[in-house]
Amino acid sequence: MANIKSQKKRNITNEKAHQRNKACKSELKTAVRRVREAVAAGNGAEAYAAALAASRLLDKAASKGIIHKNQAANRKSGVMQLANTIVTDADRAAYVKPEPKKQETTGNKKAAKKAERKAALAAASAEKAKRREKQLKEEAAAKARKAKEAEEAAKAEAAEAEEAAE
Repeated sequence: MANIKSQKKRNITNEKAHQRNKACKSELKTAVRRVREAVAAGNGAEAYAAALAASRLLDKAASKGIIHKNQAANRKSGVMQLANTIVTDADRAAYVKPEPKKQETTGNKKAAKKAERKAALAAASAEKAKRREKQLKEEAAAKARKAKEAEEAAKAEAAEAEEAAE
């Protein structure tokens, strides 16, 4: 067991990387097995789709350093040769590229909080504008009502003054 703090940390990170690499290699084996099973079943379209998926996975693994790029190239070549034994031009033409996965927002809590605050501020501004508009309408209605009452009072006063004058 390591006594040095940096070596302990290194052991932990190495174990995490080992687990990640192991999972990725297992995924590669599964992808290649799917191609072999589709070829054995005689399903050309399925074999072609599985071969392309396996090629993508092999390229990703090579770019991340999980397997060597030459090994990825050799395995892709083998998978495609196997698939081509059964795949026809009709199968290639019928292939539909799968929809890309929608990436979820990850990790950037600060930006998420900022966006949340901005949205809340916009909602509050909209609410404030609505309240202000309502207040202005009420004030206008009150002003009109007071003007009408003042006009009626002036008419009543004029009528009283007219009566008193007679």
